[in-house]
Amino acid sequence: MIPEPITKIGHAVFGFISTVAVLINPILPALSAILFVIYELDESFHLCDKAYVEIREYLYGVAAALVVLLVRVVML
Repeated sequence: MIPEPITKIGHAVFGFISTVAVLINPILPALSAILFVIYELDESFHLCDKAYVEIREYLYGVAAALVVLLVRVVML
């Protein structure tokens, strides 16, 4: 089993990378978000864990990526 701090960081990193993927194709962030939420809800159903915590960690990564992208736009 993967230690909890690593999974928390992993969720945030995935949120960050999936958001930055907008630079490649605009549909990628939405697609990866939908797939991530479906995966987490399925995992929550089978393991009875709290999917909202992991979705929140993913959203931290999304927020960080949005800040980076906004700063990039403002600096250009």
